[in-house]
Amino acid sequence: MRESRSRRSPRPEVSQRRRTPRGRPGFVTLRQASDETGIPVNTLRKWARIDAIDSYLESDGEQTLRMVSFADVEQRAVDLGRETADGSPTEAVTADPAPAAPPSDTMIVPVDAWNKMLLQLGNLHEAGQQLAEARERAAKAETEALFLRERLAELRDEPTADIPPVEGIAPVADSPAVETTMPRWRAVYRSWRRG
Repeated sequence: MRESRSRRSPRPEVSQRRRTPRGRPGFVTLRQASDETGIPVNTLRKWARIDAIDSYLESDGEQTLRMVSFADVEQRAVDLGRETADGSPTEAVTADPAPAAPPSDTMIVPVDAWNKMLLQLGNLHEAGQQLAEARERAAKAETEALFLRERLAELRDEPTADIPPVEGIAPVADSPAVETTMPRWRAVYRSWRRG
């Protein structure tokens, strides 16, 4: 039993002001103030906790009640523009007017759906950048391939007599037709394969 009490938040001390006679003028319980003003008990309790309204704890030995100043509750309701229990607004309404209706061509979207859509847009943007980089690399590779094809065609058209002989490999002089129709490097390669 003692362990369960230690887990709870500490109970507030009963005020010394409770010694005043019961029925202190102007003070009512949270429930009575809620019934009179229509303000939820939790809201009144929060106001008392942050000292927005005057309050104290009263105990009869068995039960402890929070007593609040009814005048302070009414004044706080007026300051915040809260409605009373009968539905009529308080005297001084200071709250902002109701927000204007959204234009007819708009749509309300849940925040998580909006965030998911923004994430997908970010992914699309990144994919677009990667695609642009890939296109640039492909264009460079295509240009290089074209250059290499042209260079290969030039090498094939060059006369083979200008190419110096390679040491260790005998030139193919058996057939003069091979030398005139085939580039030197191809003839060297074939002789090398023959062995």
